[in-house]
Amino acid sequence: MTIEDILARDHRGLSVLIIDDNKFTRDLLRKILVSFGVSDITAAASGEDALRQLHASLFDLVICDIVMDGMNGIQFVKSLRCKTVPAANAETLPIIMLTAHADEKLVMASLKAGANGYLVKPLIPKRLMALVAKLCRSTLPTLRCHKHG
Repeated sequence: MTIEDILARDHRGLSVLIIDDNKFTRDLLRKILVSFGVSDITAAASGEDALRQLHASLFDLVICDIVMDGMNGIQFVKSLRCKTVPAANAETLPIIMLTAHADEKLVMASLKAGANGYLVKPLIPKRLMALVAKLCRSTLPTLRCHKHG
């Protein structure tokens, strides 16, 4: 499968939660996702706010910054995977981590906590959407994601 095949997938039915304490990054992610057809996008400025969002709504995918004030991304993933806050799909919800640091220990810690993938900033739209397509069955009628270790 080529990158063009991945990018041609239908992502319109996906519901995505963006978690980043930086408004510019949240807005940039929203613009990238919208440009690829995703319209159901919710943003949270903190891990704590994201856990509240996940308690109230069902999402297909989470995109989360690793380094944030308050609850960082690794703590967020641990809280979600350990079901600290009730979320219907806490164990299987795909999580993409974002980092400005290519620090292998930080990336490995996020994957060990339960994240499914990561991207290093600055964001490259095609790489983001290729990872979304890898983690989500965007072409299936149910439009639900599945876990890739």
